[in-house]
Amino acid sequence: MLKVRILSAVIGIPILIIILYAGGIYWWSLFILMGMLALYEYYRMMSIKGYKPIYGPGFMVLLAVILSAADSMYLLPIFLLIFIIFALFLIFQYPRVDINDISLSFFGAFYLGMLLSFSLKIFYLDNRLWIMVLSLLLTWASDTGGYFAGRFWGSKPLAPELSPNKTREGAVGAIVLSVASACLFFSIIEIGQTNLAYVLILGMIASIFAQIGDLMISGMKRFFGVKDTGKIIPGHGGVLDRFDSFLMVVPLVYYFFVYLV
Repeated sequence: MLKVRILSAVIGIPILIIILYAGGIYWWSLFILMGMLALYEYYRMMSIKGYKPIYGPGFMVLLAVILSAADSMYLLPIFLLIFIIFALFLIFQYPRVDINDISLSFFGAFYLGMLLSFSLKIFYLDNRLWIMVLSLLLTWASDTGGYFAGRFWGSKPLAPELSPNKTREGAVGAIVLSVASACLFFSIIEIGQTNLAYVLILGMIASIFAQIGDLMISGMKRFFGVKDTGKIIPGHGGVLDRFDSFLMVVPLVYYFFVYLV
């Protein structure tokens, strides 16, 4: 399994960087597609549990929130329209569709759309490519550090009810490698003006956020009774399995560069 994960990364990472380097419509299409695939996986998990996803309005919420990165002025009227559509589903499809179906459908779409919108907000920043590379680097460093530290030294469970294999030692290893990666990045790449204290804090909080994002999706999988969110990425599972940590890291990195660099 580890070999398959590494092979997927060796193939996937260069493709991802090329798309980001191309920028423009390719950058936007990447994250919109990522959001749509992730939401489809989320709705698939809902179906497995016996809930009935509201696909149309759900994808409308996702796209509206993601695209609000470009212009949020239209967001409120679109949300009003979507809420009316949700209400019509509840009125005319009850009891086949109930408030649980609508609430879960809306939550998944808003959660993914809101967090991924920061990937598009970064598009408008100077040095956007390096900022996104840093977001990915901190995510991967946290995941890698947590995996190997947990594998070799892990003994104390971190959140056994959500993810039995995650340990406190792994969490520390994740933070250490994330902090080291942040320091290495800023020592090599000249991007803005910041100080070492901010870089150390960024690496530490990024890892904490990454682990929160990972455990968040683990909680969803536990609730819906599935092992993986999907099978699209060999060795990793679904889009949500692979990018669960990234979803929480990218807003942090965005605000770091907006306010502290």
